[in-house]
Amino acid sequence: MNTQKTGLGDFSVLQFSLTMGEDGRPFQRMTPLGTFFSVETAFALARRAAEKEKTRLQEALGEAGAEVVELLDTEWGYDVRRGWLTATRLWVHDAGATRPVVAE
Repeated sequence: MNTQKTGLGDFSVLQFSLTMGEDGRPFQRMTPLGTFFSVETAFALARRAAEKEKTRLQEALGEAGAEVVELLDTEWGYDVRRGWLTATRLWVHDAGATRPVVAE
């Protein structure tokens, strides 16, 4: 896991992916990719991971894959879609948003 300067305002990058279980049923896997002090750094890592996942998925489909693999910008990060299905979501999470605000 990549970890840079930590403290208030940390931004985590989480990868949510659909995968097949041993029973043949799909389930969602969450993988933390790192925590960053800068939101710009977090989004840059999320973008690189999304581009890598798009390439991997497109290569796995090969020539026979009639479905288009797309990389979409979202408010919270990036989605990699295979046709209508969001196969992977890279989400930038603001850890500071869950901390209480103290007003005096």
